[in-house]
Amino acid sequence: MNLNLVLEQLRDPYQRQARIFPGLLTVLPLLVPLIWIFGPKSPILTALLGLVGGCGAIYALASVARGRGKRLEEKLLDRWGGMPTTLILRHRDGFLDSVSKNRYHDGIKAKLGITLPTPDEERRDIAAADDVYIGATRLLRELTRGKANALLLKENIAYGFHRNMFAMRPIGALACVLGIMLGLVLSKTVQFHPVAFDVLNLASPGASGGMTLVVSVALLFFWWHFNEDQVKRIGYVYAERLFESLNSLPTKKQSGTAAQAKKSADAAANVKPNAPKPKATRGSRSTKSAKDVTNGESAL
Repeated sequence: MNLNLVLEQLRDPYQRQARIFPGLLTVLPLLVPLIWIFGPKSPILTALLGLVGGCGAIYALASVARGRGKRLEEKLLDRWGGMPTTLILRHRDGFLDSVSKNRYHDGIKAKLGITLPTPDEERRDIAAADDVYIGATRLLRELTRGKANALLLKENIAYGFHRNMFAMRPIGALACVLGIMLGLVLSKTVQFHPVAFDVLNLASPGASGGMTLVVSVALLFFWWHFNEDQVKRIGYVYAERLFESLNSLPTKKQSGTAAQAKKSADAAANVKPNAPKPKATRGSRSTKSAKDVTNGESAL
């Protein structure tokens, strides 16, 4: 992997914030002592980071975060019964008030041309109702991509970030524990030759030991902020923003057949009434009458 591909990933806001950041936060307790030991301008550290970055370490961290996040999401969906974008449309789900839920249903019908199941239809066939909800959500996501829906993108990034952070929490907590142990060694609180433990050295742990301990302990508490309830709450917020974006979509146009029929009717209405009519003979009159009767019967 070359540097250009790494920079391209960093420019992508979703890739950067929802995938790369969780990966970097996971290994941060182990990066801090390296920076303080070698110094930010150290040629050794610069060469090491360049080598690791050039070998695709950043992409690997993002891939690990995404993969673990997707596997965790599958387990969460089994417990929740579906994505929040599906749950929020169900009549039996109580997260939304009935007024907002009906407004979203009406908006989907008017803007997407999809009629959602009624409460009775949903009760009779839950799987079929969910299939309609999922289809409407996918279509809406396709129609709301782009810079015009920046707020929706931010909520999508927030959901991806919280999901991936929750998935990386066990690895992040382990890295924090290792960072704390490394900080104790750097501060000489823990010594191996001879084996000793001196708590008094925590009063003056030194720059590298002190920063490693502070970052590791802070991140250890920080990781427990990300849990299942938090991910589900952020998912509901994204679902609300997604269906609120219906207001920015145009009302679904008439179908081609209806539009062509309306155009033909308008053209017929604009025919001039004073246009000359051919004189009908006696035989033609009887033929016309027969045709009128025949057309009348077929229209019945």
